[in-house]
Amino acid sequence: MSVPTIGYVGLNHHHAEPYLESIAELPARLTAACKPDGELHANDVTGLGDIPLYSDTEGLLDGEDLDVLWITLSNRDTPEVIEAAVERGIDVYTEKTAARTAAELKPVVDTIDESDASVCVSYIWRGHPASRELRSRSEAGFFGNVRSVGARFLASQLAYRDVDHHLFDREASRGGITQWLGIHWLDLLPWMLGDPIVRVNASLSYGTSEVDIEDGAVLQFELASGAIGTLECGYYLRESRYETELSITGTDGRALWDPMGDYFGFDDETTVEFESVREEYASTPRRYLTYDYEPMPGYGGGYGLDFMNQFLEARVSKDVDVPADMHDALTALYVLDAVYESAESGMWADVDVGTSVQK
Repeated sequence: MSVPTIGYVGLNHHHAEPYLESIAELPARLTAACKPDGELHANDVTGLGDIPLYSDTEGLLDGEDLDVLWITLSNRDTPEVIEAAVERGIDVYTEKTAARTAAELKPVVDTIDESDASVCVSYIWRGHPASRELRSRSEAGFFGNVRSVGARFLASQLAYRDVDHHLFDREASRGGITQWLGIHWLDLLPWMLGDPIVRVNASLSYGTSEVDIEDGAVLQFELASGAIGTLECGYYLRESRYETELSITGTDGRALWDPMGDYFGFDDETTVEFESVREEYASTPRRYLTYDYEPMPGYGGGYGLDFMNQFLEARVSKDVDVPADMHDALTALYVLDAVYESAESGMWADVDVGTSVQK
């Protein structure tokens, strides 16, 4: 089997260099790159190597024989580039959220559905073994009837970040911390439970004058089963610090997990706490499952590579699913649409769940 060739577009992005490190570890070959938002120099980005560099996406797509296009553009610019790649028969791996709104992404999803293309969105926490364990336990009925879920995603203040970047611009990104970081948990919890979010009540705060996106959010949401969830996210902490938590509480069992730790990285360990009221747990009702990370470069370390490898396998095998496809991306955007609608109206907003179902 030939090694797939990859073209990279969107080098002006926080995740570009980590992704390039990941690509170097994959059974694939980076053959060209593009930075369409300004003058490009080979030494701008670590990890590019000696490859052709393009200043526009069309030139890259038409000038190279690509199997995969890897995209880290703004939410505003991503849909058009995905569609251009798919129309040329090129598979796509794209940074989330892949668009600003569901309405912007829906025509692209329709184009993908009419093609043979494999398109993956980087909701990479789905690839973590703890996430997969929680999903497996949910499917096995460990939690009983889930009553509540909780999530937190706090990060360093915007004072420590490049607020001139398009990530922090409403026109380019549509939202702030909810759309950039909080969305990880809004995707992950329903995926683990097989239980989509159906309505949202959101309060957003705009406490950083230099930007026009929210830097804090508190959400209450309801899952299709009737379980109630909460999410707190914000750019509140000192430099490089994170505070994260996921909790699932049901009639039979509960789980508590800090996915990220104090500092973002993949070279330490993470522990999930489980507790059950069932008889088989009576001797030790509270148990801990610890995952040691094998140090590995790239975005998401080893579990990130597993996620990306699954995408590469899905390209060539009908027996392997893309780990997060464009219907999953569309579902996440319907949730975000409801978040921003609720924040504006001050009322609960329903999520359009009829078009896209998480698998």
